[in-house]
Amino acid sequence: MHRSALSPRVSRVSTIRATLAPGFALALTLACTACDRNHRPFLAPDQPPTVTLTSGPVDTLSAPQAWLVDIAWTATDPDGAIDHFEYAVDPPTLKQASLALAETAWVATRENHVVAHFHASHPDTLGPGATASQFHVFVLRAVDDRGGISPRVVRAFYAYTVAPDVQITRPIPYRLLRDWVPIPFRAEWRGHDPDGEGTGRPAYYRTRLLRLEYANQVYLSDPDSLLREGFSTGWADWNVVSADTSSQVITSGEVPPGVTAALAVLAVDEAGATTPYLSLDRNFLQFSASPPDAGGPIIHVWSSLVDYTYRSGGYLTGFLHEIAVEAGDRQTLEFHWDGRPSPGRTVVASRWMLDGDPFNDTPRPDSTDLYHWSALGGAEGEARLPPLIAYGAHRLYIELRDDFGERSLGIVRISVVDITPNRDLLVVNDTRREVDRFLRDPTHRTPDPYTVAWPSRTELDTFLFARGGYPWRGTVNPDTGVISPPGLLAGYAYDTLGTRLGLDEAADGVPLSTLGRYRHVLWLVDPRGALLGGYQNDVTALRDMSGPDRASTLAAYVAMGGQVWLAGGGAAYASLIGFNRSVNDAGSLTVFTARDDELGPGRPLYDAAHVRSALAVAVSNAQAARSPAARGGWSGHGPEGTLSAPDYTHAPASLSLRSVATDPLPPTRLRTQADAYYVPVSGTEFVRQPNEITEDFDPDPDVVRLESALDTVYEASATAPSISAAPVMLYYHGRENEPFVFTGLDLWSWRRADCQGLVDFVLRNIWGLPKSAPSAGSRAGGSAAVRAQGPVRTVPLRRLDPHRMRP
Repeated sequence: MHRSALSPRVSRVSTIRATLAPGFALALTLACTACDRNHRPFLAPDQPPTVTLTSGPVDTLSAPQAWLVDIAWTATDPDGAIDHFEYAVDPPTLKQASLALAETAWVATRENHVVAHFHASHPDTLGPGATASQFHVFVLRAVDDRGGISPRVVRAFYAYTVAPDVQITRPIPYRLLRDWVPIPFRAEWRGHDPDGEGTGRPAYYRTRLLRLEYANQVYLSDPDSLLREGFSTGWADWNVVSADTSSQVITSGEVPPGVTAALAVLAVDEAGATTPYLSLDRNFLQFSASPPDAGGPIIHVWSSLVDYTYRSGGYLTGFLHEIAVEAGDRQTLEFHWDGRPSPGRTVVASRWMLDGDPFNDTPRPDSTDLYHWSALGGAEGEARLPPLIAYGAHRLYIELRDDFGERSLGIVRISVVDITPNRDLLVVNDTRREVDRFLRDPTHRTPDPYTVAWPSRTELDTFLFARGGYPWRGTVNPDTGVISPPGLLAGYAYDTLGTRLGLDEAADGVPLSTLGRYRHVLWLVDPRGALLGGYQNDVTALRDMSGPDRASTLAAYVAMGGQVWLAGGGAAYASLIGFNRSVNDAGSLTVFTARDDELGPGRPLYDAAHVRSALAVAVSNAQAARSPAARGGWSGHGPEGTLSAPDYTHAPASLSLRSVATDPLPPTRLRTQADAYYVPVSGTEFVRQPNEITEDFDPDPDVVRLESALDTVYEASATAPSISAAPVMLYYHGRENEPFVFTGLDLWSWRRADCQGLVDFVLRNIWGLPKSAPSAGSRAGGSAAVRAQGPVRTVPLRRLDPHRMRP
């Protein structure tokens, strides 16, 4: 069996240069770099903008009974642009006791500079140069072009100094939410003295841990009362913590399980100024103590086969705790993981083993022994597994540990399929078109008139698979002719697989053991079917297998070396909608971006099709034209370096929607239903941002020859919505997987000649499949015979869902 027939592969590392939208990060003074997509973070969050605040000297002379401070800031938004800033002076949530829930009066500005007037309402001196013991608070935040808001930058001012600030960073404090945290845990904070020397650290910290018993509940409604109490008592009951320390371990002796408590942290600078506020969402943490064995880290596992996150931590075994995937018996597997710790804890280590006993801590004697635990590694890890033997199930065990020794266990159950591909082509009909109904004709000879746009399920079956030259049955419009033309795939050796099986799990209708018998798979999902969600019993198999925590047999087939053409106008939507974040959808466009982790590892559009920037989905009046970039001319591509470019001139120059002049109304439609046949719009899935993919194709490891690995075959343009020359059909021919074709259009809305030309281009010019001419007795009308190109390998056909209307 030759290399492309699903055999194993080991390719040299490729250099990929993709024009991706940058990440989205926010911190006080540090911008976050974009994440490495091959080592992706745990549940990658949206990243807000970055804002840095500076303040000039205090001016106590220019304004009587006040002092002035020149405050400036800079900000960046790695995944967009800063829209404006908002600031507040003395907001009630930080300054006025008893008004903790009052609304803050924010002032919007597009400037990056303001002169703040702080009034000395109770001055220590009179006239110009007024000073006061009281403080004032300035709060700043940045808002980006998508409405993302940065964490607040808080700065407190006295007339003689800038007060130090402190923020509890773990667990994150919330004003209205009290976290359950395991005991023991570690509270961490970050302090800053803006006008301090050297590192800008405060001189020291003060902390206070108190149980929130009835008498202490007042501190939640008026946090600053605890601060005033400290000032008045000389900080009795408060602990002093060195500036070299920015954390505190809280034990069960201090806060027993089941008890509610709070931790207050203040910073003090060299001038003796103390952080003059306590805020429940900044430096005053309320929490409830849970038992110490409440759960270890939550494990997140991903690969090209699955992206799975456990719902909770713990060291559990058993079938229900396992992540089930399928793989080929000659396939090298790679899994990655990271974890989310319990509040107040940190994931510090991980290890893995294959098919061993997770309760046996005997160390590995050498690197070839996978049946014992590996040495402890970092919190983020990976396992590269050799091809596994096809018997029973193999189990990859993954253990994560936190800094208090709590552990969690993840289990990937790998069912290995023994596969020998011996057939050329499988067509997976994953569409959900209108079915025939016979309420008017109980004899089942003529179906009721269709109520939605052409094609129905039976009409599509005929359009794709009919042999041609046979009389139609059940026609309602005989004026247009009753002899059927050949279907688009007539003459090819193929099998079909329908997924409309009524299964509880639609994905079970497309097992890897079935896909693996074929060298090529054409997978069709229509826009109507893609919209059906999991709560509807007619969900498509692709959507069912593509959501979060679902294992994809399509991804497994590609990873084994199978070649795929993914098409239909709904395939991208079905495979990505489970990861959609509606915040970045634009009007009628549903948008999936790598920036927001909607496109990412474990999803065929990202891994196999190599769409690694942004993809949008719409219903549009798009017309598609062969791209000027589809020039070909390359060679030495593909995983084995044996692939050459197809002749793109064999692809239709354009794909135009049907019209009366090009395609007569089919006999299955009444003349009054012409609007349902000559439909002016279709589902359109297109690349929305630059998506350049280049790889090193020189076989010499010491020589680099970067060439494009992704061709745009067709571009689409539309007026509703506005789309301009957007890539709508892609052909990946790089080293990372077998050739993969993605078409964000259906194969039936266009002129029949265009549909036929597109199918022939992919099956014959890209895949090299032979096609025979129609039989001599065929009376196919409206379709030119295609000259045979070599013998056809005969494969018994399994027709889709027979209906009486099919010729």
